[in-house]
Amino acid sequence: MKAIINPLEGIVIEDNLSAVTPHAAQGIEIKLGMSKDEVAGILGRAEGENGNRHFYFDSELAIDYDERNTVEFIEFLGGISGTLQPVIYGAAAFESDAGELFDILKSHNSGEIEDNEDGYSYCFKEISIGLYRTSTPESVQMDIEEMKADGVVDQSYIDEELMNANHWATIGVGRADYYKI
Repeated sequence: MKAIINPLEGIVIEDNLSAVTPHAAQGIEIKLGMSKDEVAGILGRAEGENGNRHFYFDSELAIDYDERNTVEFIEFLGGISGTLQPVIYGAAAFESDAGELFDILKSHNSGEIEDNEDGYSYCFKEISIGLYRTSTPESVQMDIEEMKADGVVDQSYIDEELMNANHWATIGVGRADYYKI
């Protein structure tokens, strides 16, 4: 399923949703600031909860609520192999090369980008978008060097980690100033 991320606004999930909601022909829209009851009216009961975080679509979508029970953050968790495939600024968030998506978001952000996890995650503060991946090209290179030093190179591990390094595992959209706190 395709999902459109509209920074500072919310998301629209498209494709094959008639079983989820009667007005699915236009897509399901979840807006930042919506109440928990409004979201439940659209998506139904959450599949799981972890505090103020509710999970949907086989835990590929997480919605976080603030102290007023309104949506403050929406995160796609399925990565490149997930069913939900978000698109932002016309780019496929999980299918695009990690560097290319970073550059697209940077061009729309026009402000500070937080990187305090050495390339594993970034927060684009002006557009309230967050990215995360499980590996970086640098971490894979370090793993390769360690394997060579040990005399055992696991090519399938390297291939999987390179894929993880070159694609984002999660992308989230928050309300205005979500990352400025």
